[in-house]
Amino acid sequence: MAQKPQEKQRMFDLGPEEMWTPFLEEVNDLMIEEKQARHENDGIKTSEICVRILRLAYDQRDFVKLREFLIILTKRRGQAKKPIVDMVQLLINEFLPLMPTREEKYNLLQTIREATDGKMFLEREYANSTKWLCEMLEEDGKIDEATKIIQEIQIETYGSLQTVEKVDFILYQMKLVLIRRDFVRCQILSRKISRKHLNEAGLEKQKIQYFLFMVRYYVHEKMILDTAKAFQTIYDTYNKSNPDLALDTTGQLKTTAFQNFIIYLMVAPYTNEKVDLLNIAESLYTRELDQNELIAKFMRKFLTYELMPFNDQEIEQQFSQFEPFRADLTEHSHNHSQDFLRQLIQHNIRVVQKYYQRIRLPRLAQLVGVSVDLAEKEIGDMVVNKRLVAKINRMQGIVSFQKNKFTNDVLNDWNYDIRHMLDKIENTCHLINREKVVHNVV
Repeated sequence: MAQKPQEKQRMFDLGPEEMWTPFLEEVNDLMIEEKQARHENDGIKTSEICVRILRLAYDQRDFVKLREFLIILTKRRGQAKKPIVDMVQLLINEFLPLMPTREEKYNLLQTIREATDGKMFLEREYANSTKWLCEMLEEDGKIDEATKIIQEIQIETYGSLQTVEKVDFILYQMKLVLIRRDFVRCQILSRKISRKHLNEAGLEKQKIQYFLFMVRYYVHEKMILDTAKAFQTIYDTYNKSNPDLALDTTGQLKTTAFQNFIIYLMVAPYTNEKVDLLNIAESLYTRELDQNELIAKFMRKFLTYELMPFNDQEIEQQFSQFEPFRADLTEHSHNHSQDFLRQLIQHNIRVVQKYYQRIRLPRLAQLVGVSVDLAEKEIGDMVVNKRLVAKINRMQGIVSFQKNKFTNDVLNDWNYDIRHMLDKIENTCHLINREKVVHNVV
């Protein structure tokens, strides 16, 4: 009795509407050979067979099967590292750029991400495919989806990537969260980049991009002095970078960075750090200040104890051309304008304080160039923020200025008062005892 021919082993399943074709039969035969080579631990032969299977699928232009075969082969039990790496490299380096449509490229990237997920030896490929996928989503306007995907990757833990690759990836993460205006997550991501690493040679472009992102964060959080220092870093990077890098071919970006540095420095609230930075700017950036006469004139006024003529409408008109005061370019631009005028007023008040101990409020308002109510309001703000020591007698309309005392001075005054009081007590006791003695003699 004749025996039934033994059925060929099937290495993958077909859909309900699919049929076995010569192409699929050939792939099935190759998978049988792949299984045998894998069981024999022959990594080189296994890799060659896997690559051949993917090439067959690509030559047939069957991109669905191409993606399916990649997942099947990478998830085989006991699959060696070399076949997986070779297949992923083949797809990324050869097939991905040749995808006929955007949709096929998108689907292939998703498959590559699935095949490389969780494999330490494919960290770079996983990170790159994820970034390319998110860039496509960004172009399609799907910012929320792109941000959700890319936030899942903790790129700083990937040991196989170089510093510049990690920085580029984190910068792209920061870009996406800033588009969504998620400033809290932007600050978290910014802490993953060491500013010491940004000072390394070859990272000038990344350094500038990082601080531009931080400027948007600082402006949103109204951290004006930090914004000024960020623009100072950007300008210094442009100034010291190799011309061959072509970071700023026209010079306009460098000029704008310097202008923003000085303007935000003038807008920032008065502190010792601000004064130090103003002096540094005056000594180190003399040539740049000479090229920006309007900004230089106001900045140098902040370093001298001279009253500034105050005309708010004229000043706003003069500075409306600069980026920090333009609503179409900068968030809180109106607040920056108001803060700049406030700093001019408070500077004039500090000048008056230097030359007067007591002054009538209307006279002070006349010297400063504002109304009595506004002068009183600014003095109150300076006193509350401990930038000025003053008292206002509203009944008499007199402002009394006092100097800040250091801790040693306060202790010395207290010591003197105690000694003086004890000397008087001792002298009084001596006089009382003398009277007692005289009275007893008599």
